[in-house]
Amino acid sequence: MRKAQGAVAVDKPLVTATEVRRFDKAVTVRDRGAFLFELDRLVREKLAAATNTTIDKSPLTETLGRKAASLRAATSWAPTAADVQRGRAELLREFERPHNLPLADFVRLAHKSRQQIYKDIAARRLLALDVGRRGQRIPDWQLEAPGLQLTRIVLQAAEDVDAWTVYRSLVEPSEALGSQSPVASVNRGNVDATVRVVLASLGVQRAERAGADA
Repeated sequence: MRKAQGAVAVDKPLVTATEVRRFDKAVTVRDRGAFLFELDRLVREKLAAATNTTIDKSPLTETLGRKAASLRAATSWAPTAADVQRGRAELLREFERPHNLPLADFVRLAHKSRQQIYKDIAARRLLALDVGRRGQRIPDWQLEAPGLQLTRIVLQAAEDVDAWTVYRSLVEPSEALGSQSPVASVNRGNVDATVRVVLASLGVQRAERAGADA
């Protein structure tokens, strides 16, 4: 049935004599019949080329679709009980590192009241780590101006990023900083440059300098 319809379509002109008159103001047509024939043939060639391109793309689309489907796991990954235990053990080891001070020690060394420290933590002016019922610990690099300024800017720029993720971005070595961690390399002269490195690792863009002053 499709072949019969195709034959009818071939016999029927795609360009009519009336439509050819649209060219009268642009060109002088000496042989209107020949012009109509050539124009009709040109339109058919363009349509055939477009149809072939569409047909040729279909197998590629299907192939890519199959490959994409093969990369998707049948079930979503979920951590086992052993994975959770290992993760928690690692978290506790990091939490108890010497540079992470108990709240009481940080309060004493910072010469601030406990209430002010709590306010700074709540306002994301100070980074604090929490693991269940073990209380909070505060990294000691925030006792120095460059470390505090770096941490405060990152916390406020990355307001939707959790404390542990921010912590990792500050303590892990970075190639951009000569394989040093941001908190180990920051000083009064390179705070802005170090902030850019940290925010890039978090995939965060810094909108403005708000909060840059410690």
